[in-house]
Amino acid sequence: MKYKIVILENRYENHNIEKDILGKTDCSIAEISSYSDSEYIEKECRDADAILVNLYKMDMTFLEKLEKCRVICRYGIGYDNVDAEYAASKGIKLLNVPEYCTEEVTEHILALFFSCIRNVAVKDRLIRKGKWNIKEGVRSGRISGKVFGILGYGKTGQALHRKIAGLGFSRILIYDHKAEKKGDLINTHSTDGTESVFASFDSILSESDFLSLNVPLNEKTKHMIGKESFRKIKQGAVLINASRGGVVDTEALICALEKGVLAGAALDVYENEPLDEGSRLLDFDNVVLTDHAAWFSEDSQADLQRMCARSAVNFLTGSGEYSAVN
Repeated sequence: MKYKIVILENRYENHNIEKDILGKTDCSIAEISSYSDSEYIEKECRDADAILVNLYKMDMTFLEKLEKCRVICRYGIGYDNVDAEYAASKGIKLLNVPEYCTEEVTEHILALFFSCIRNVAVKDRLIRKGKWNIKEGVRSGRISGKVFGILGYGKTGQALHRKIAGLGFSRILIYDHKAEKKGDLINTHSTDGTESVFASFDSILSESDFLSLNVPLNEKTKHMIGKESFRKIKQGAVLINASRGGVVDTEALICALEKGVLAGAALDVYENEPLDEGSRLLDFDNVVLTDHAAWFSEDSQADLQRMCARSAVNFLTGSGEYSAVN
């Protein structure tokens, strides 16, 4: 066999999609579906040419033990569980799959947004307890005339912009560190004449009634929304995060909720996952919570498995496209 490829993944029912694609190359395939035995994982990966990885942490200690690895392909868009810089120093290319779930994520953001603004989840719980005509303590807002902020204007931010452009916001504010290179995209995704403009980080915090976070997690974005940001954020704003949990300082968020700085929050991701049963986030009726599910549909999972395997094969054989991180 020319290549050894390890599938290091513990969430999918099977890897038939990957094996069908990988099996068309001259390779052996090792499947590891449990993360409990780190010594076994290290042993299996030590002589691998390629590793397909989901959530297993590949830090410097792990990576330095890899003797032959040429490529690591991460199942997903984010790659914060892999030390990309150290991988590069060892000559290991890190790939991701940036285009597999844009529609699902933006639809989930919208679901979180509407649930939060109309308090759908709270009303559902109260009705099940026999309540009716619920008004006291349950806020319901309107979209028309409000400002929506999009923090991060990559594929997800752009798709979200396209989907909310016709909802009646007075303005859509966009913050992106590459704004000067993306100016022409605003008009492309603005379809109804709603004013859409790039704004500074401080401006998007202070002026947005609703703020969606759509940035990757890295050294620059970790705790991007923290104590200082909550001092600047508009009173009564709603925060939506379906990007990465570490973008938000959880303790600072809880403090902002306790003080009434935020009208609410809608979260699909958390600094520690799964969310701890004792988390104080569970105490707030004005917080909507989902279980890191924005990426998922049956279609998107199949796409992810297929694209991840194909990227690894394309890199190894030099025969097609792939998305490189480092």
